[in-house]
Amino acid sequence: MNDCVFCKIVNGIIKTDFEEETNNLVVFRDKYPKAPIHFLIVTKKHIQDIKSDKDALWTSIGKLSVDLAEKLKIKGFRLVHNAGDAASVKHMHVHFLGEVSEDREV
Repeated sequence: MNDCVFCKIVNGIIKTDFEEETNNLVVFRDKYPKAPIHFLIVTKKHIQDIKSDKDALWTSIGKLSVDLAEKLKIKGFRLVHNAGDAASVKHMHVHFLGEVSEDREV
């Protein structure tokens, strides 16, 4: 996708520092953080959302998230994924939010 911002990041057209990288995923800081620690976990391949490749993606994202939390030495985190019309960017990504307060709204 030529106009996809995440494809441009994955392909190095938009320069971004990756916190982590696997064969299928990259992790980088969210430009507009909603938590003290806010990363985006993004597929290297342009996939619209989790409905496109449910099983393999969740396993990879889960493992990468736990590894990231251990690396950052945080005790808790949230993962958020918006699918279909709920997604503002139509490229599969998950928000990794760390150090969120217990009294937050959903």
